[in-house]
Amino acid sequence: MAEYLFSIRRDGNAQLDSYEGKESHIVIPDQFEGKPVTAIADNAFSWLSSIQSVVIPETVTILGEAAFSWCESLVSVSIPQTVKIIGEWCFIGCSSLKSISIPPSVKKINYSTFQSCSSLSTVSLPDSLQYIGPEAFAECRSLRYITLPKNLTELGDNAFASCDALTSVNIPDRMQKIGNGAFSGCTALSTIDISSEHPVFMSDENVLINKKDHHLFFYPFEKRDKEYIVPDTVVTIDEEAFANRIHLESVILPESVHVIEQKAFYGCKNLKSISLPESITRISPNAFHGCSSLESIHLPSGLNTIDYSLFYACASLAEITIPDSVRFISSCAFSGCSALKTLNLPEGIIDIGESAFEGCRSLESIVLPKTLRTLGVHTFGSCTMLEDVTIQSGLKVLPSMAFSRCENLNHIILPDTLEEISSEAFVNCENLLSLQIPKNVSFIEPDAFAECRHLMLFVYPDSYAKDYALDRDILFSEV
Repeated sequence: MAEYLFSIRRDGNAQLDSYEGKESHIVIPDQFEGKPVTAIADNAFSWLSSIQSVVIPETVTILGEAAFSWCESLVSVSIPQTVKIIGEWCFIGCSSLKSISIPPSVKKINYSTFQSCSSLSTVSLPDSLQYIGPEAFAECRSLRYITLPKNLTELGDNAFASCDALTSVNIPDRMQKIGNGAFSGCTALSTIDISSEHPVFMSDENVLINKKDHHLFFYPFEKRDKEYIVPDTVVTIDEEAFANRIHLESVILPESVHVIEQKAFYGCKNLKSISLPESITRISPNAFHGCSSLESIHLPSGLNTIDYSLFYACASLAEITIPDSVRFISSCAFSGCSALKTLNLPEGIIDIGESAFEGCRSLESIVLPKTLRTLGVHTFGSCTMLEDVTIQSGLKVLPSMAFSRCENLNHIILPDTLEEISSEAFVNCENLLSLQIPKNVSFIEPDAFAECRHLMLFVYPDSYAKDYALDRDILFSEV
């Protein structure tokens, strides 16, 4: 047994620490120096690509973390009835493993235990099982059916994410919690078997809803309806609940909805319209990212923040109503909204984040409110049709690349409060012929007006801007 390395545990039993042999079919010894082998150590067989099968003796009770991780040739493994604990990542990346049977002594499948077992097509789970952890079976792309045992109470986040062959699943009556994205990317999942008497969950034509917490968290990819009316009991649209559902063209949300979680409608490329009721108080990042057919949005009046990448690459979005309640527009919120032609920013907005309107190629004019205090880098970069900009009093720093590559920009009013113009703020603004620099400006980066070949600055006598123009041989006139 020279190829096996053992150690003695505190309880006096033996533990297999590692295997250094070359055999493809492994039968693990059941004892070492007269002591029963009760544990397989963390990483004991990790990355051993030669192993094709493993027989674990009935003395073993613990399979350590990542014990067989990334054994890419492992086709079969027998887990004896004595095993009580299967560690995190135990079989992650065992891409040739075809079937697994979990013994009744196991009550919990841990984090990423069978993740990326891409050949795994048969899974037998015991009725003793109570918990399946986050990403436990994620990316098991050959898994078509799964029967969840009757005593299961919780599915962790992304437990079956990207199991894109999975067609049906049952929800046991004792299930209390299903984590975020538990079935994310399960593009073939069309049948959800659930009792009409289930105390927590319900199915609305295979749309999975937590009726206790009023969350809608899974809309089937294969559902062909062009319109969906969300039941009026729903309060929250969960993370990725409708993400990449390509058949949807219209969604109607009831007044009961308060929250739309991140990526809820991500990549719904054929979604043309969605009603957002006034009851909504939060729409999380990327909720409508990539909804390239969405034409108009009326945001609810209780919204405080337009979150990160909320309407990123919504290329057909031509009309947006922003309520007076909004104080923050986050980074990339409208980046790539190339059809957006007009934009009314209400007073009250304090901060507009990095690249918030980058690539809004149809935007022709903009007035920034006097309440604005900070503007992010590249906010209006590549707004190639932008001609007229008014920045009202309040802003002190014009950030880097704020109007970079706005090649049609020909009129801009800077506020009296402005103190600094940062690097490449107007780079490649080829049609910007004149610009009045406010008296309070005390610093301008050397390349702030790079490639503005025909620019004349209007400056105050004895000002920093006049010295700047003189030092860089930029045309200027005193005001």
